[in-house]
Amino acid sequence: MNEPKRVNVGEVGSTQDSALELKLSHGEACFSFEQISGRGRRGNNWNGEGGVAVTVVLAKVERHFPIAVAATLALQLNNIVPNVEVGIKWPNDLHLHGKKLAGVLIEEREGVFLVGVGVNVLQSPIEGATCLMEFGFEGTLDSIVQIVVSSILDATQLDENTAVVQWRKRDILIGTKQTVQSGDNTIEGLVLSIDPCHNLVLQTDHGIFELPAATSTIITAC
Repeated sequence: MNEPKRVNVGEVGSTQDSALELKLSHGEACFSFEQISGRGRRGNNWNGEGGVAVTVVLAKVERHFPIAVAATLALQLNNIVPNVEVGIKWPNDLHLHGKKLAGVLIEEREGVFLVGVGVNVLQSPIEGATCLMEFGFEGTLDSIVQIVVSSILDATQLDENTAVVQWRKRDILIGTKQTVQSGDNTIEGLVLSIDPCHNLVLQTDHGIFELPAATSTIITAC
């Protein structure tokens, strides 16, 4: 059996755009060590300097897939920096010591799902971020690409219950005060619980609020 296509697209605006331009099929991927206009969640830019940007194309994904990706990627990255816990900030940002290490953006475009992952490897591109090298990683950028691709493909095999259990082991928000954008409302409170596929429960000065996962986003910088 032939190995699925893996394309180094060099300096590029976005690997997700490149995946469409290359007409990649299910299981195929493209990657860059020089992504200059990457997209993050909520329309934020993702600075790819000193890191890797990878997009894997999938024909379909399940509802729990975004948290499954976070769980599998956190596990595999933790294997290469075993002296510190890789945590997950709901829904699927990866953190080390409270600083952002990696992000996941999943877009459905032109009939396929584009699973984009950015990982800071050799340097921290912005304030408030961190990178693998700061925690002892001495491997190559190519090895991180392989970890990202295998993590995404492994995530497609997780059922919802397993994904939730693995995700919860790494949750960093329970018991912290956060600001959440839920629909048109901004709500501040203490995170009491998170069911990552369904809802987030906040204790506020005005009572307890249960916010739907599909329309809620943590906007606190942490």
